[in-house]
Amino acid sequence: MNEKKSFIEKISDFANVIAGPLAKLGEIPAVAAIQNGMVGALPVIIVGSLFLVVYVLGSPSVGNSGSALLPFLEPFADKFAWMNSITLSFLALYCSVSISESYAEKLDVDTKSAGLLGLASFIIFTIGGLDEAGGIAVTAFSASGLFVCILTSLISVKIYALFIKKGFTIKMPDSVPPNIGNSFASLVPYAVCFSICWVIRTLLGFDMVSWLMGVLSPLISGADNIFVAISAKFVGMLLWSVGLHGENMWTTLFTPFGTIWLEENAAALASGTSIYNLPHVLAAFGNTGLDRLMVWPAAAWPVIFLMMRSKVQYHRTLGIACLPPAIFTIVEPVVFGLPLALNPYLLIPFILSGTVSFGVGYVLLSTPFFGKFFAAPPWATPPFVLGPLGTGDIKTAFLPIVAFVIGLVIYLPFWKNYEKSCLEQEQENEALESVGKR
Repeated sequence: MNEKKSFIEKISDFANVIAGPLAKLGEIPAVAAIQNGMVGALPVIIVGSLFLVVYVLGSPSVGNSGSALLPFLEPFADKFAWMNSITLSFLALYCSVSISESYAEKLDVDTKSAGLLGLASFIIFTIGGLDEAGGIAVTAFSASGLFVCILTSLISVKIYALFIKKGFTIKMPDSVPPNIGNSFASLVPYAVCFSICWVIRTLLGFDMVSWLMGVLSPLISGADNIFVAISAKFVGMLLWSVGLHGENMWTTLFTPFGTIWLEENAAALASGTSIYNLPHVLAAFGNTGLDRLMVWPAAAWPVIFLMMRSKVQYHRTLGIACLPPAIFTIVEPVVFGLPLALNPYLLIPFILSGTVSFGVGYVLLSTPFFGKFFAAPPWATPPFVLGPLGTGDIKTAFLPIVAFVIGLVIYLPFWKNYEKSCLEQEQENEALESVGKR
C-alpha cells in the first residue's frame, strides 16, 4: 500500500517532472548567453549595491529624525549615491557587452568584435537625440532598458555571426594579422546593424523603452484590493524572472496611486484614526510599503540562505557576497548573479514566493492586528526597520520572518534539483580539467 505523500513531497515530485524540460530551456544558446552575460556583470552589480548600502546608512532621509543612521557618513551621502548611479544605473549598458560576448562565444565568432557591436547597437537604438538640457539622455542605460539591451545584443550578434559564416565580409590576405583581419571582417555586419538601429530609432523615432512603459501603463488599476495586489505583484515578478527590472518597468507605475493612498492614510492618522484602522493597505505601493516589507524576504533571502549552505563552492561564495545588499532589499546581485532571472530550475518558485508572500502580507495588514503605512521610508531600508518606521507598529518587524518562511518552503524542493544539476556540472568540469592536465 502506497504511503500518502506530504505536500512538500508532492511539490518535489512536480519539480522533478518539470526539471528535464526546464533544463533543456537553459541549454538554448540565447538563453544561456543572457544568463552568462548577467553573471558577467556581477562585479559591477555587487560593488554598486555596496555603495548604495553605505548611502542608505549615511542618508538623513532614513526615518523621521532628520539625521543619518551613521552621522559621520552624512557629508559623503551624495558621493555614495553618485557611485551607485554609474554602476547599477548603467546596468543595461554593461550587460550589452557581456551578453553579446557570451552569445558570440556560443555562436563561435570573435567575442571582442561582437561585444563592441552589441554595445554600439544598444547605444544607437536607445539614444534618439539630446534632452532638454542639451545633453544625451541615458535613462535607458539603467535596468529599465535591460529588455532592449537583450534584444539588441542577441540580434546584432546573430547578424554578425551570419555575415561571418556566410562570408559576406571584407576579406584580407592571410598575411594580415588576425586582429586586423577581424576588424575589417566586421565592417559590413557593423554597418548593417548600425543602419538598422539608426533607421528604427532616429528616422522612425521609435523608442522601445518608452513604448514598453506605455504598453504596461494602461494595465494598471487604481483599486486598493487583494486581487489588484496579487495580480500586480505577479506581473512584476514575471518581468523580473525574464531579466526585466520588474520594479522599474511595472511596480513604479503604481507610485501615483500609492502616493495618494499614503497621503490619505497620513491625513486619517492626523485626524485621530488609529494606525490599525487606516483606509489603505497598499499605501506607498510602487515605491516602498508592503511590497518591500514582504516580497524580497520571500523571493531573495531564502535563496541566499540556501546558497550559503550549498555544497557548491560558487554558491557559498556568492551567497556571502549577496547577503549585505540583500538585507537592504538590493537584490540585483542574486537575481542577475546566480542568476534567478531566466533560471529554468528556480523561475517558478521565484515568481510564486514573491506573489504568495505579498498576498499573505496584504491579508495580514487588512486585519486590525497590524498597522498600515502612513510614511514612506527609503526603499532600501531593511524590512525589519521599514515596517515599524512606516507603520508605527513594532509588530510589523516580524512580517519579513513570515515571508522568509513562506519563501523557504516554496524554494526547497526546487532548490534540490538545481543544486544537483550544479554539482553534476561541477564534477564534469573537474573531470575535464583532470583529463587536460594529463
